[in-house]
Amino acid sequence: MGKKGFLQRGKDLVEELDRLGGSLALIGPTLAAERIVREVQQAGPSWTGKFSNSWQIEGPQGQLVKGDGQPGEPRPVEFTSTPFTGREAAATLFRTGVLKDKVIFKVSNFSPYVAEATDQVEGVFLRPTPLPLTALGRSKFDEVGRGRSNPSKRWQTGGGGLDSSSSRTAAKDWLTDYAGGGKLDRAVQIALDAALRGLR
Repeated sequence: MGKKGFLQRGKDLVEELDRLGGSLALIGPTLAAERIVREVQQAGPSWTGKFSNSWQIEGPQGQLVKGDGQPGEPRPVEFTSTPFTGREAAATLFRTGVLKDKVIFKVSNFSPYVAEATDQVEGVFLRPTPLPLTALGRSKFDEVGRGRSNPSKRWQTGGGGLDSSSSRTAAKDWLTDYAGGGKLDRAVQIALDAALRGLR
């Protein structure tokens, strides 16, 4: 291969790496946000399914994709985005200030009882039905033969009267454990690896 051919190949490689890097900067976080929603839906409490379907993803340009907040099994929240070239990605990142250490994608929950469901505050918990209405909730149903002491944290079953029972459908501090126990980081890494494989 002549010098000109070698230089051209080197230029093509640099442009391809630029394209991959720029695209990965947006596609990777998109896939990560979607995966995180799927995982917290499975990890969190589920009785009617409203909480599971109240997750949302906010994008770098203010795009907002929301669950429908309705009862039922967890449904995916898909952040649809057009493919970005390296140049377009860089322009977007610069315009939105992401290059200044700002968050690219934000995952949150808009349920009115998100603080209770994520074990941040106490609440008064009454079972609307004997068993959870979702298959997910029933698969994680944890009941004790004693009533609940209200107000209490969502996970604090028992402590009340012996004439009733109390239950939960997610472990104590499930969201804190997800975020700080390595599962969040693993979800991001898996999504970034998938994005890189797809771009290749």
